[in-house]
Amino acid sequence: MLLCIVFFITGCNSLISQFFGTHKLRVFTMEETITTGVGDSDFVELIGAWQSGDYIVVPPRTDADKAILIYPLLAESQIEALKAGKQVKPRIIAWTKNFSMACDDEKNCVPLMPVAVQGVIREMRQQKNQAHLLPVLKYQLPDNVEYIEVGRQPLAWYWNLLMVLGGLGFAFYIESRANREQQISGKEEL
Repeated sequence: MLLCIVFFITGCNSLISQFFGTHKLRVFTMEETITTGVGDSDFVELIGAWQSGDYIVVPPRTDADKAILIYPLLAESQIEALKAGKQVKPRIIAWTKNFSMACDDEKNCVPLMPVAVQGVIREMRQQKNQAHLLPVLKYQLPDNVEYIEVGRQPLAWYWNLLMVLGGLGFAFYIESRANREQQISGKEEL
């Protein structure tokens, strides 16, 4: 029954967020994110972002697991500061599971270039988060760093609706079955 309630609440919350709140695509410039972040946004597009060329590949932990590519997203002003030998504080750390491991052999997974990035703001699993291994002389991770899973979109509305209806349907099934068993056991006592 608890699982039904969890599915119902999760589905309702996601439907409401998708149509009235944080799951709508919001566009930010990288300069904005340095000063104000992305707020409560879940699905964002970052304009004027730069890849610095630095990245970390976190290998899979099991055969069923995928490797993760982690890299900082910077504003152009931060790229200029890096070129001048200064340390920068990346406000956004990007990560993805969609990349070829061959790029790590060639050292070109994240070339220095401007990019438009779209994805969902969410942290990776704690044991996979190796962002602190970025070169310390170049990067200092701020306390308010945000993580974006590149290329991911929020779950489609119909899946959220299915969670709501599935949770309700299964809860009604459990309750009607328990009620029927109670009625049967009550008749046997007579």
